[in-house]
Amino acid sequence: MTPLEWMMAGNTGISSKTILHVMEGTPPPSMGPGVPHDPSDFGRCHDLLEAIPAYRARLNEVAAQYPEWTGLVREWDKLTKMYVASKASGKWEAPSLYDTMQPLIDEGRIAAGWVKAGPNCWERGERKIVHFGDNARIEF
Repeated sequence: MTPLEWMMAGNTGISSKTILHVMEGTPPPSMGPGVPHDPSDFGRCHDLLEAIPAYRARLNEVAAQYPEWTGLVREWDKLTKMYVASKASGKWEAPSLYDTMQPLIDEGRIAAGWVKAGPNCWERGERKIVHFGDNARIEF
């Protein structure tokens, strides 16, 4: 599958588009680059790497360009096994995968210079990330 064919298939998200952006040298996603925040996001990234296997071998390039990816890339094989097992079980939810991803996402935020300002709140300069459940809002 070519990158264009994958993009046109429609099962994309900010995190999978971030991988494509780094691999192909295209502009970042319109919403800015991002990491997978939950098993559904991870699944879209997984599907991209399955469609274009050469990207998997280069995944470290994403973490090199975007430190937010550091922990996720390091543990990608473990996360993939959890995702595949959950998908094979036929369950739509993957709470253990979600729980495993969260500290890796936090590690990436710290690597990118974010500081935890309180429960569900991260700050970097004038920017703030506030989480409400699975939703996040960036404030300036």
